[in-house]
Amino acid sequence: MATSSLTSVAFFIFLLHLATSVSSIDVNYGTLGDNLPSLQLVANFLKTKTTIDSVKIFDVSPQILQAFAGSCISITITAPNGDIPALTNLDSARQWIMAHIKPFHPQTKIKYILIGSKVLHWTDWNTIKVLVLP
Repeated sequence: MATSSLTSVAFFIFLLHLATSVSSIDVNYGTLGDNLPSLQLVANFLKTKTTIDSVKIFDVSPQILQAFAGSCISITITAPNGDIPALTNLDSARQWIMAHIKPFHPQTKIKYILIGSKVLHWTDWNTIKVLVLP
């Protein structure tokens, strides 16, 4: 019985440690659906009613980036699969950043830029090949 109690206490301490060591809560924000609330309502809700501090979006939506401006919520952006070939060229990548990121940064806290979504499943072989450069 003592071993069982000791194990329970150790497990409780482990859970307590996990609960105190969490540093952020991230969510994915999908926009495909019917009757979705407005972008401003979602951003304000996440900012004021939750402890969520990071959001991943699956495209480069100027409207979403604008809605999260000034919210202190970190945003992870996903560059569309169709943009992958152009992003392998340094000049094109710089132009992409100037067009899609620069207008919103630093007002919107952009944390990461991901390249593509489900690339191996939805994209042609030529695009897949450019993801890993020799």
